[in-house]
Amino acid sequence: MGGALGKPLSLVKTLLWKVLFSWWVKPIETPNDVTGLTPTQVRLLQQTWKVILLHKKQNGFLIFKILFTDYPMTKKLFKGIDKVDPEQYEKTTSMRAHVTRFINSFDSFMECLEDPEALKSLLYDTGKAHLRHNTKPEHFDDLEVVMMKSLKAVLGLKFTESVEEAWRTAFAFFVVHLKMGVEDGLRGREKKNTSVVVTVE
Repeated sequence: MGGALGKPLSLVKTLLWKVLFSWWVKPIETPNDVTGLTPTQVRLLQQTWKVILLHKKQNGFLIFKILFTDYPMTKKLFKGIDKVDPEQYEKTTSMRAHVTRFINSFDSFMECLEDPEALKSLLYDTGKAHLRHNTKPEHFDDLEVVMMKSLKAVLGLKFTESVEEAWRTAFAFFVVHLKMGVEDGLRGREKKNTSVVVTVE
């Protein structure tokens, strides 16, 4: 009788030990000091971005359709787009070019996730370059909302809580440095304008 009871108890003890031991040896994921992303979050970002790239042209236009629908004032940032029917975006040369540049830029961000300093510099330069399109810092806040909505639409059930958290953490980092680039560009422009002295004789 004791032997019969001993086996189940022994099995329970073995299983309990395995659970406790596996919890103990499980590596603790530390967020990166620069990006705030854990290694698992980096992996989730790269995996889900690959899903976007499977149909990058289609998904790129989806992002801009959501942008123009939810934030119609942003159309003014794109020459002539405010006069184009939404169904004709894909037939517009300038829009096709911009979608391609956008996807390529984001692809570069994904490639640099494991090189935070390079990513920080890339984001800053991207933000500063957008000054020529009259982009304002707050436009990048709009972009974050649009991208989250687009990701949810494309990924469907793959847009899990973990994936959403990873993207929100990434955007918290992205937006700061994109804005920094625009803001520095704006300060440089203002400084240049105020340094021009007009003398009247």
